[in-house]
Amino acid sequence: MLLDTHLHTKEYSPDSFLPVREAVKRARSMGLSGLCVTDHDSIGIRGEIEALRHECSFPIFAGIEVLTKSGDFIVFGLDYAPVLPSAEELIIMAHECGGVAIAAHPYRDNGRGAGELITSLEGLDGVECFNGSTKPEANSRAFREAKSRGLACLGASDAHLVERVGLFATLFHGWADNEQDLIKLIKSGACEPVAWDGKIFKEVI
Repeated sequence: MLLDTHLHTKEYSPDSFLPVREAVKRARSMGLSGLCVTDHDSIGIRGEIEALRHECSFPIFAGIEVLTKSGDFIVFGLDYAPVLPSAEELIIMAHECGGVAIAAHPYRDNGRGAGELITSLEGLDGVECFNGSTKPEANSRAFREAKSRGLACLGASDAHLVERVGLFATLFHGWADNEQDLIKLIKSGACEPVAWDGKIFKEVI
């Protein structure tokens, strides 16, 4: 299953110009299997997910990009958006709900990445190693650190515009019908990042 695991919708992220239905249209045209909507500190899309899945006949998963005191993390499994927790607190919250926490763009140079914390953060489930809005050297560094710790390695667009959808994606070695299936795949590490080359997705490792 090939998913863009991090994007923002116009409906629930104030800095996004990407309507969710346009994201789905773009993803389908690129050959993606589904999308993960991870709006900034909002789980508002959760109430629309089932209707959107039915309307679009396309797998859509709801997560959250949570700003912590140590930078941004992608979380699946939470049904609320915590306000500025520590990274450690967020991981505990996610695990108590049976979810996962993933460090988003950890080495981005805008103060929103966890940086070196990913080398020692207990309970971290994965790292967004390749992010479509992050410099190549920062992505490569995240990938090396994630591999050295044996963490799940993901790729995602971090799209706020339709043309950015799917620049990176995650190839899952299994199928997810819902968020709980997706969480199990991440926990098992059954995934790898891939890149869009304009025609097809290719391995980035």
